[in-house]
Amino acid sequence: MDLKTEVLVIGGGATGAGIARDLSLRGIPALLIEKGDLLSGASGRNHGLLHSGARYVVSDPEAARECIAENRILRKIAPHCLEETDGLFVSLPEDGLDFRDRFIQACQETTIPAKLLSREETLGLEPDLNPALLSAVKVPDGAIDPFELVLANAKDAEVHGATFLLHTEVTSFLVNGNKVTAAFAKDLLHGEEYRIEASYFINATGAWADNLLKKVGLCLPMALSKGSMLITNQRLSHRVINRCRPPSNGDIIVPNHTVSILGTTSVRLEDVECFEVMPHEVSLLIDETSKMLPNIREARLIRAYAGIRPLFQSEEKDDDRAISRGFVLIDHEMRDGLNNLITITGGKLVTYRLMAEKTVDLICKKLNIDLSCSTHLKPLTKRDHPCSLKDRLKTLGSMETLCDCELVGIEEVIEVLKEGKLKSFQDILRRTRLTKGTCQGAFCVHRLLGLLHDLGMVKEDSNHILKGFLEERWKGIRPILWGSALKEEELIEGIYKGIFNLKKSKEFGVGSSE
Repeated sequence: MDLKTEVLVIGGGATGAGIARDLSLRGIPALLIEKGDLLSGASGRNHGLLHSGARYVVSDPEAARECIAENRILRKIAPHCLEETDGLFVSLPEDGLDFRDRFIQACQETTIPAKLLSREETLGLEPDLNPALLSAVKVPDGAIDPFELVLANAKDAEVHGATFLLHTEVTSFLVNGNKVTAAFAKDLLHGEEYRIEASYFINATGAWADNLLKKVGLCLPMALSKGSMLITNQRLSHRVINRCRPPSNGDIIVPNHTVSILGTTSVRLEDVECFEVMPHEVSLLIDETSKMLPNIREARLIRAYAGIRPLFQSEEKDDDRAISRGFVLIDHEMRDGLNNLITITGGKLVTYRLMAEKTVDLICKKLNIDLSCSTHLKPLTKRDHPCSLKDRLKTLGSMETLCDCELVGIEEVIEVLKEGKLKSFQDILRRTRLTKGTCQGAFCVHRLLGLLHDLGMVKEDSNHILKGFLEERWKGIRPILWGSALKEEELIEGIYKGIFNLKKSKEFGVGSSE
């Protein structure tokens, strides 16, 4: 199939969706292509932190300024996607107070609100913190739902004329002289092939940026840094808890809906497809985060997962944490003589909108048109279902639920299905809170399959779908399989091997002794 557009955006994470929205609001025709579903990469594999920028004030003040500016904008345009928890940077006895004092000074210099709290004031706010703490600094951190944020951007982009091709991978480019004239792509689920002509091509593939550029004979110095995280079965604090020391492993706890996310590690990788969490990383995260919140040692872990940070490396660094978390916008006309190719990479989830704005500003300059950005002014539309836990609790008793952990109603799922654009079972899960709660799908996935059967939407063997889901979950369960997590897994094994007669096989990890 031949397609034609003004701008082809490659990558369906927060940055790509933000670019598609910005282009569409400026009236520039855009097509976004993504080899998986929206949020398949780092945008769906982070700890959901609404950065205040405080984490970077000492080591990377420019990135800190970008974060606090976008923090303020997101609070205005996407309040339904975030929770204004505030954050505490906690000083423990082994940390001393030298870094705390530098930290407060750096916050003042970057206009990030920072209030010093005494030990007693801190424990009054968060009684479960380590009672030996010295003090804490309160900053405007928060929690953000990346799924809600990216889907809202994509929906608004579509409303204003952008189109999306999901589960479709760019396989090659046609280059004529100093221009890319077309991209060739293939639908990975159904095999359909596309030839896409565009005036401009934007590489917004994050950690995959260098891989894509190799298809046109270019390269990019990227450092692939894996960050591993753990999810607890309950919310352990009201606020984001940070360790007040130079960035290191296991120095943040983010409350997110009904759970808490413990993070993170920094491990250099060579393979961008490697998301495996190693057992020693789990132990490290528990050891370090429990120094701030001792009851973490007694909490039940429900999942481990990892994402790949796309760090642009202008010079070799011994420690990936020394590489800037700022973003880089590359005009390949200036860098490589390829006139209509642009790469945007690096950055943070909280700076996605700014990254999109700067990218589309460059497109407008190349098109010689004067169209201003409005994404910082126009609110993102709230989807037609309760977003926050507080809102979902208000509906309790007035709906039939599929997921008891996250209070996801049947009506909400049916509305998602009515859009008619979903290509896989996982697509449904990314667009709802299904399987994101404390049971991790044990008590809601079979209900969802039952609903799909009732609606006549199951096109393949349900047990095959169920096995596929459990296999994917197993990747995140295996590294934490001890204590209460092991008991929970035995319960799930009993449900799905007993009630649903799923057989253990070499392909089916749940219940395996391997």
